Amino acid sequence: DFPGPRNWGYDGVLPYAPDRAYGSPEALRALVDEAHGHGMMVFLDVVYNHFGPVGNFLPTYAPQFFRTDVATPWGDAIDFRQAAVRSFFADNALYWLKEFRFDGLRFDAVHAIVDKEDWLQELAGQLRERMPADRLFHLVLENDDNTASLLRHGFDAQWNDDAHHVVHHLLTGE
Repeated sequence: DFPGPRNWGYDGVLPYAPDRAYGSPEALRALVDEAHGHGMMVFLDVVYNHFGPVGNFLPTYAPQFFRTDVATPWGDAIDFRQAAVRSFFADNALYWLKEFRFDGLRFDAVHAIVDKEDWLQELAGQLRERMPADRLFHLVLENDDNTASLLRHGFDAQWNDDAHHVVHHLLTGE
């Protein structure tokens, strides 16, 4: 869920909630099923590198979820050193794959996750182990670090934004 009527979905605060602007959970399941009926796969873009700034009360009632020693552009970093935090996100990924029957997940900006390599390898392994053996699904990373070694640990592809970054730099000077 995110603030306002429209959003790219990168400022979520309720990782288990399809946004109300796009319909009910049942409507989302129906959309995925309809796409499958037309031979299409459906991927969900998941954001596990930060929470949105509006409506995020997690730091208030669960401050141990975050690292105060590491800041990100969105606030304190999520503390993936903790087993409970890792489990929360692994269960979330399974929720989308199982409950909504998505065919894959694209993990947004994993380069912004502190201590990501161990956790990402653990996550991919858990998803592969906990999903039915005959269930085909894909795991795709957006990783500006281009850490190709992660592709040997349960991930199927890596989103490459290098061309976009070059054009952005040429146009804006950033």
